[in-house]
Amino acid sequence: MIPSRTTEALARWKSEGKRLGRPKGSLARQTKLTGKEDLIREYLEKGISQTVIAKLLDVNRLTLRHFIASRKLSYVT
Repeated sequence: MIPSRTTEALARWKSEGKRLGRPKGSLARQTKLTGKEDLIREYLEKGISQTVIAKLLDVNRLTLRHFIASRKLSYVT
């Protein structure tokens, strides 16, 4: 009885265009790489690998990758 009412309500909300689920989080205001966007973009344009850039900036490689993806900086493979 209860599950059917729940599914009906969720289907109704979805058809009305309401967003379901957990809201998307926001970007952190201050990170280790904040203010270094131009430098990172310059390194990427020169063809320097993300691993080397991360070592130069003294951060974890994944931290750099997430920063590049979240700030939509140019990505050179």
